[in-house]
Amino acid sequence: MKPLGVAVVGVGSWGVNLARNFSGSSDYALRWVCDLHGERARAFAHSRGVRATTALDQVLEDSGVEAVAIATPAASHAEVAMACLDTGRHVLVEKPMALSVAEAQKLSAAAAQRGLALMCDHTYIYAPAVRTIRAMIQGG
Repeated sequence: MKPLGVAVVGVGSWGVNLARNFSGSSDYALRWVCDLHGERARAFAHSRGVRATTALDQVLEDSGVEAVAIATPAASHAEVAMACLDTGRHVLVEKPMALSVAEAQKLSAAAAQRGLALMCDHTYIYAPAVRTIRAMIQGG
């Protein structure tokens, strides 16, 4: 199976982790990093041999980008995610997905209408300790 072409938007502290993991996996082909701080994007891109930009539109013009991971400030999540969905990309967005239930519902509806995956990343949700705590709560 060919690697999934991905881009990471926002390469601050958490976005760097996402980009590093994508670039280190044979299941993904990290194609772009995008950040309003161009030097930060260029520095990471240079270290991984991928393209860098400050413009989301440039990322979305690349037909090889099939999915986008969003690690920007929370206030921009809904707008960036919708732009990605509108151009047919699967989306992984850091929490919170949006700043309101209405925005989250719009994103969910857009993804469903287009047959795209929309995921909100919650760190540690599948960690053994969290699963144990969940089981304890459910068990009373």
